[in-house]
Amino acid sequence: MTKVTRRTFFQASTAAAAGAALPAARATDQPAQPNAPKIKRFKALGKTGWKVGDISGGSGQTDPGVLDYMFQAGINLIDTGQQYGGHEELVGKVLPKWRSKVFVLDKWDPPLITATVTKSALLESLDVSLKKLNTTYIDCMMLHSIGHPRYGGLERIQNPAIYEAWDEAKKLGKIRFTGASSHGVKMIEEMGWGIDNNRFDVILIGSNFLTHGVEPLLKKARAKGVATIAMKTMTLYTSDLNIRALQGQHTNARQACLKWVLASGLFDTLVARIPSYDTAAEYLAVSGTTKLAAPDRGRLDLVAEHIGRDYCRPGCGACLDACPQNVRVADILRYRMYFENYREQKLGIEKYRQVPAGQRASACEGCPAPCEAVCPYGVQIRRRLTGAHQMLSLV
Repeated sequence: MTKVTRRTFFQASTAAAAGAALPAARATDQPAQPNAPKIKRFKALGKTGWKVGDISGGSGQTDPGVLDYMFQAGINLIDTGQQYGGHEELVGKVLPKWRSKVFVLDKWDPPLITATVTKSALLESLDVSLKKLNTTYIDCMMLHSIGHPRYGGLERIQNPAIYEAWDEAKKLGKIRFTGASSHGVKMIEEMGWGIDNNRFDVILIGSNFLTHGVEPLLKKARAKGVATIAMKTMTLYTSDLNIRALQGQHTNARQACLKWVLASGLFDTLVARIPSYDTAAEYLAVSGTTKLAAPDRGRLDLVAEHIGRDYCRPGCGACLDACPQNVRVADILRYRMYFENYREQKLGIEKYRQVPAGQRASACEGCPAPCEAVCPYGVQIRRRLTGAHQMLSLV
């Protein structure tokens, strides 16, 4: 694959500025170079009236030029949120040029959503996001991290103030659609409540080739015209994963993870973390996939063989009540993922510091690990947690 740099991008995208002056469209203009990576397939986003590329953008960028490159290549949905350290502001640097062509998912900060939060507090927070994003409206305002017990239970999203705030914001033209996102242990239960009660237009859930059990939820969403978006699609996979049989094929294996989601037909689009030009080009190359080829299946089998007992699946809460010390298993393993796989060491350490001392993985040393006995995937939870404690306790 040809390496994409800031210079080669700007040489290839002279039409971007001109595109901003074109009439409003529901899909982004294609890149100027015929061989440049681009979105090849657009799908209906539920009943929103939008057609979005099968590959959509998540966070991870620090250079607004990468966002520009993504939009120029046809990516026309961006996922952001108040808790993604400065990402709203970064999107706001680029968004005005692409506003009519890009569908923006934004999220309230999870701790804000409580059983007692007021309508006025939510609307004030929405206005802060609008200012950061440099826009007058958000296409879909979401509740984030529902199904995460550390923020509370179902009563959080049953608070009528949330829906009053959404209704008011719609009347004011500040939001167009509503939704929720989660990769938490109670994800299926709380997403299901929202769909049953007609609260969500869009759902964004953790799902990949190693997860199971989300199909009934997705079927329910589709029956009501709720848009379905996948996140956490890459499992634990990173470019330096030491799998001998995949040497020289790391790009192909990462792409196979995305291809599985595209070929499953379960989702309208997937959101991928795209920190660089090269990552964008790598992921765009799989756009248009509708079938999983035998070599891709083989690569996924190899990845599953090597990480299957390390990977804590999104939406699985089997071990939730098994820990006698109430250790926050899923949270801590996700913070290890930030440190180890996202290369966001500072974020992982800071998140772990926020875990109450009594719920940290230091309690796992010498424990008989009843959590492992109930894990349906055979994850070596105690080993992963004790390793996480050592890794995330670094000062």
